[in-house]
Amino acid sequence: MKNLNEIDFQKIKNTLVRVDYNVPIGNDFIIQDYTRILRSKKTIEYLLSKNCKILLLTHLGRPDNRYEEAYSIEKIIDQISKLLNQKINFISYQEFNSNGLLKFHETENDISILENIRFFKGEKKNDIHFSLTITNSFDLYINEAFSASHRSHASVDQMARNILSCPGINFFKELEVIDTIKQSSMKTLAIIGGSKVSTKIETLLSLVRSCSNLVIGGAMANNFLKYKNINISDSLIEEKVDDKIFNIIDEAKNNNCQIHLPEDVILDSTEEVQISNISVKNNFKIFDIGSQTISKIQKIIDESELVLWNGPLGIIENKKFSNGSTSIAIYLAKAKSKVIIGGGDTLLALSIANQSFDKYFFVSTAGGAFLEALENKQLPGVNALVTQ
Repeated sequence: MKNLNEIDFQKIKNTLVRVDYNVPIGNDFIIQDYTRILRSKKTIEYLLSKNCKILLLTHLGRPDNRYEEAYSIEKIIDQISKLLNQKINFISYQEFNSNGLLKFHETENDISILENIRFFKGEKKNDIHFSLTITNSFDLYINEAFSASHRSHASVDQMARNILSCPGINFFKELEVIDTIKQSSMKTLAIIGGSKVSTKIETLLSLVRSCSNLVIGGAMANNFLKYKNINISDSLIEEKVDDKIFNIIDEAKNNNCQIHLPEDVILDSTEEVQISNISVKNNFKIFDIGSQTISKIQKIIDESELVLWNGPLGIIENKKFSNGSTSIAIYLAKAKSKVIIGGGDTLLALSIANQSFDKYFFVSTAGGAFLEALENKQLPGVNALVTQ
């Protein structure tokens, strides 16, 4: 796989860049989180410094292979332009279907963006003919959408195979960080939250093979507590996962990884209860980790050289039950160890805690792709670049 700075730009003019501007949008189409857009800026500026002309491809939401106004890139293009500090030429769905990329070739703007790539039927089908209608106009394809690279879609997979391709600056950093976690000889701690064991079973199995300590929080911890015959009353659990938990615990023992579960919790009544005393309680739900558990996690952080955190440790949307997650976010921002934040809802925890991304070694913008890479799954967007 070639790195961007290894590309000879003497014969390259037109560059195709797959970005991920699938950002949360509020009322009046106001972007709520700019992170993914800002992360693409270095790659775009690098290409401009090489006098390249750029076409950006992105998806937004989950339209059903047809034009849907609610998911139109045109609704947010002015905000994208402002964030990138660049004039951007917009190519509409109708313009592309009628004239292909004629507007890209005729514009004097250095940057153009095509309408939502998922409006086109060939995208999700990973269709080679559709992909060629775009890549035939370009000298270089760049993937700066690691967060979408677990999808076998045309703009992620086939387009990269059609022409000279390489990863963008942030994409390459994501791969480096994941390799750091998987191959690290440092004393490593993984803090994993969220709600479902089944969606993270392979992640957990991978982590217990490479980590010294694994902290399990969020609703996922309820299943582990129940497995140990601890009363969790009406707390959220996932059914029929005992065999998966057994495999995780067994694999952890075989690899000398210590699993840590909550020692105290915050109930839906906001009462803090020790796990050792929870058997006498009835009709409750566990919504967050308690102060003793927070202190324990902080102690393990101090003893670790590398820390990975993925998934909230409580119901962070409710201020009453966000203390566990925000406390850990703040503590990790000051930690001496290398801290990697694994995307998804963990980013919301950082936001609630008012912690900027630059306080950590690396913050991934990917959710599913980040976890699948940790699990050693083959990502179509990565494989397509490796073949180059």
